[in-house]
Amino acid sequence: METNSGRQALPHDRSAELWVDHKATEKLSASIRRWVTTLMHDEGISNPLARDEETVKAKVWTKQAGTVAGLNAADHLLREWMPGAKWQWAVGDGAKVNAGKVILDIEGGREQVLAAERIILNLIGRLSGIATNTSLWEEKAAPVGVASTRKVHWGLLDKWAVHLGGGLTHRLNRKDATMIKENDLASLIHKEEKRPRGIARVVNELDLESLGAFIVLEVRTIDEAIAAAETWAQRMEKEGRKDRLTVMLDNMDTEKAKEVVLDLETRQFRELVIIEASGGISFDDLSMWSELGVDVISSSGLHCGSNALDVSMLFDGA
Repeated sequence: METNSGRQALPHDRSAELWVDHKATEKLSASIRRWVTTLMHDEGISNPLARDEETVKAKVWTKQAGTVAGLNAADHLLREWMPGAKWQWAVGDGAKVNAGKVILDIEGGREQVLAAERIILNLIGRLSGIATNTSLWEEKAAPVGVASTRKVHWGLLDKWAVHLGGGLTHRLNRKDATMIKENDLASLIHKEEKRPRGIARVVNELDLESLGAFIVLEVRTIDEAIAAAETWAQRMEKEGRKDRLTVMLDNMDTEKAKEVVLDLETRQFRELVIIEASGGISFDDLSMWSELGVDVISSSGLHCGSNALDVSMLFDGA
């Protein structure tokens, strides 16, 4: 399968486990229920907010332009924690909005709405901030994909927001795909082995039937990258398969990364090898990495480094 740009589609996107046809899957819905319950309990709210007699109407609006996310989570809060309230969304998750856009009209009891106000704004603001930031990364890195890491604060909700912003989720949990990182290699490579030889052996010994959605191997040098790619290509030819190995260039500088890309292309390994750049890559570095010819850039900067989108609630008449 290829993308519109001619590149092969990346396996680093697991968003179908979370969001299908603009609706949350059960996996995401369960995460939303857990997080909303936690946020409510942290505010000292352990039971649904009874609607009081004094009715108010309020609007939630954006004070900044961006990509909105978290509306499904806020909707769950309204349904399950605010009985008797009425509300209407003007947009859906993933919509791009201008500053001043009203995204939610709500009617409920005065104390009921006040008690939930900050939690609703936190949900929408934080997740919209991630989606907005991701869309900026995605635009600057194009046509290279950008992926989140597992350094998340709100679990699957952060991954969902990354998806809504146009990014790749990467692994949703540790077992979602096989990732052999530095700590794994430290325990797998024998003391008497040189690292490239040890990495080649590890690749040869992989159980191809239990890799999960995809396989990522972290390397630190050009020789390690070549050893991994060459061994993988030989296995695929021997076994008549065309699975792709992701070689992660971890904290590798751009000059070395360029050599890896050129070497793997010269050896005609690129059809079977995805090159992932990771570690210390900032937003300002994206264009440079994109031009090098890597396939995907992974960073916690998509989600951990984002600021909340500024959203506010205003009562009618205020």
